[in-house]
Amino acid sequence: MKYFIAFLISLIGLYVFGIILKTEYSFPLKIVFTTTTFIIAFLWEYSVLNKSFESDFKIGSQKKTISIFDIGMASFWTFYILFLTDFRESFSFLIFVFWAIPITELIMWFIYKKQKPYTLFIKGNELILNRRWIQKRNLTELTQIQYDRFSKNLKLDFKTKREVSIKATEYKTDEIQKLLEILIEKSENNVFVPNNYEPKIKNSC
Repeated sequence: MKYFIAFLISLIGLYVFGIILKTEYSFPLKIVFTTTTFIIAFLWEYSVLNKSFESDFKIGSQKKTISIFDIGMASFWTFYILFLTDFRESFSFLIFVFWAIPITELIMWFIYKKQKPYTLFIKGNELILNRRWIQKRNLTELTQIQYDRFSKNLKLDFKTKREVSIKATEYKTDEIQKLLEILIEKSENNVFVPNNYEPKIKNSC
C-alpha cells in the first residue's frame, strides 16, 4: 500500500504542477521525477520477495508474468502523448513514467527465474496470493474452478469475495496438481478440476 500511495502522490504532484499551475519542468526535474517513479515501481515489485506467511502449503513462482494490460496502457499513453496532444515537447518524458511498471516486470522476470520466490500460500482454510496487492480468500467459500486455455489462468470463484486468478504456467505442474487437490478438499461446495485443464507432465523416461 505504501508504494501505491507514493506512486499516487507523485502523479498528483505532476498533475498539479504541470497542468493546473502550468509549471515548466526543467530537465533535472524531469530526470528526478522519472527516476523516482522507476525506483518506486521496482521497490513495489521487489517487496514481494521480502514477504513471507505462515503456511501449511506454499509454492514458488518459476517466473514472473508480464501483464499485457500494463503494456497496453503504456503503449496507449505513449501514442497519445506523441501524436494526440499539444504538450508533446513538455510531457514527452512521461513516456518513460508510463513504461516504469512494464519494464520493472521485465526485470523481475529475470529475478524470479533465479530466486523463485514463494507467491502462493495456504494456511488452514485461507489462500494467500503474494503479489503487489496481497489477496486473501476463504477456501471454504470456493464455488468453482475454471481454466482459460488462452491465458493459462486458473480462475477461482468465491461466494462473498471477487474471483482470483492463478497463472498455472508460473508454477511447477505437480505443485499445481497438489494445489487443486487442496482446493477441492477445503471447499464446502461441489468443486472439481476443470475438464479443459490438461497439465503437461514431463515423461520421466
